Amino acid sequence: MHRFIRTFCGIGGLFIFFTACQQPTPTTVHLKGQLVDMGTTEVNMSYDGAASLVGDSRDILLHTDADGRFDTTLTITEPTYYTISRNTLYLTPGDDLEVSIPQDNRKAVFSGKGAVANIYMKERLFPKAGSFLDGGSNLLADFAQTKALIDSLAVVRRAQLDTLTGVSEEFKRLEGARITADVVNSYFSYPSYASFRGVEMTEQGLDSFYMALKGDIVPALQSLTDDCLLDVAVVRDVLSCVATPYNKALEGMADEVSLTPRAKELYATVGKVGTLRHRVDKAALDEARAFADSLTNRDFADELLGKVSQAERLLKGQLAIDFTFTDVEGNRHKLSDFRGKVLYLDFWATWCGPCIQESPHFEQLAAKFAGKDVEFIALSTDTSREAWLSYLKAHKKQLTQYNTTDTALDEGWLIYYIPRFVLIDRDFNIADAYAPRPSQPEAEEAINALLEMK
Repeated sequence: MHRFIRTFCGIGGLFIFFTACQQPTPTTVHLKGQLVDMGTTEVNMSYDGAASLVGDSRDILLHTDADGRFDTTLTITEPTYYTISRNTLYLTPGDDLEVSIPQDNRKAVFSGKGAVANIYMKERLFPKAGSFLDGGSNLLADFAQTKALIDSLAVVRRAQLDTLTGVSEEFKRLEGARITADVVNSYFSYPSYASFRGVEMTEQGLDSFYMALKGDIVPALQSLTDDCLLDVAVVRDVLSCVATPYNKALEGMADEVSLTPRAKELYATVGKVGTLRHRVDKAALDEARAFADSLTNRDFADELLGKVSQAERLLKGQLAIDFTFTDVEGNRHKLSDFRGKVLYLDFWATWCGPCIQESPHFEQLAAKFAGKDVEFIALSTDTSREAWLSYLKAHKKQLTQYNTTDTALDEGWLIYYIPRFVLIDRDFNIADAYAPRPSQPEAEEAINALLEMK
C-alpha cells in the first residue's frame, strides 16, 4: 500500500494529513513463452467456464512466431479457466507467467506469478479418457477392484491439493470439486471401458450397475450443484448425466439431485446449440433466437445468439467459407482453388475411430464418380502434421490427402465434431453443411442431384 501526503498551512501551524491510497485491483494477465508443436502460428486459447458449453466468444487467439514464441497481455476481471490443446490453465488477474506449453500437458513448464496453480493443473485428468480410468489403463479384473483403485487415486490427488500452498481457497474449492466429479465420471465410464475387454452390459445390466452406485453418486452430484462449480469442465459433464439422463437409473437419480436454475438453463441452451450443430435451416435458427430471448442468464443467451449468427453463414445457398490446407509435400491450397466443381469434403483425424471407418467409403464413392465434375477432398484436422504423415505412410490412400489447422474450421464451418461431411455446388455455394456420410446412400443421391443442376 502506498501513501501520499497533503499539507495545509492554517491557524496554529502546519497540519499534515495522511491519506491511504490502495493499489488498483489487477485486471490483466501477462503471458509469454513458447507454444510447442501446435501445428500453427495461430493457437486458440479456449475459455473453459460454464458458458463455453454454449459458445466460444470468450476464446482468445494467440499469435506466435515461427518457433511458437509469443508475448501477450490479457484483460480478465476474475480467475478463469482456459485450455490450450490438452493443457488447462487457471489464470488470475495479476498473474505474470512465463510458459512452455506442448500438446502433452504433463510436459508443460510454468514460472512466475501464478505458476503454482498451473503446475498443479498439469496433472488434470481427462473426462473423455474416463478420468481416473486413464483411458482404460487402470481397469482391473472387476468393478469392485477398479472402484477401490479409483477411490484410492482420488485420496492421493486430494492430499496433493490440500497441502498445496500459494493458491487461493477458491482454487482449492474448484479443484476439490473436480476430484469429486472425476470420481463420478470414472464410475460412469466403467461400462464403456469394460466393454473393450469383452464385458458387455445389457440395458438392464447398466441400470442395475448405476443403481448399485446410487449411494455414492447422488451425494457426490448434490455436492457439485453450486453455480460457481459449473466453471469446472468435468463437473458440467457429470451433472449433464442427470440434467439429460440416458437411462432409467439416471432418471431416478435426477429426481434426487437439485440442479440450480442456472444449471437447468445451461443444459437446455446446450440442447439448442446441439440442434444447430447437426441441422441448419430457418426454422431451427428462429427457434434458437426465441429461446435466447427467454433466458435469464445473459451470458448463455449471448453465446447462443452468437452461434445463431455463425450458423446463418452455413445455410444452403450461402457462399462457401474459404480456408487453406496443405498436401503431403507441403504445398498450400485454398478451397476456392476448386471452384467450378461439385465439392464433397471429408473432415477427419488420425485419432478418430468413426472417421477411419468412413474413409474406405469415401474413397469408394470417389472411385464411383471418377471422371465426373466432382472433387472429393479429404481434410485431416490433425494439429500434428508429423502424426498425420506417419499415419499416411502406414495407411495408403488413393485420393490426394490434405491437412488443415485453419481457424476458419472452427470459426466459420463450426467443425466441433468429426467425421463431418460438407457438399458445395459448382458456384461455390453451400449445398449442405451437414451432408450425409459416404456410407449412407443419401450421399451418392445428393452428389448426383448437384451434378444434374445446370
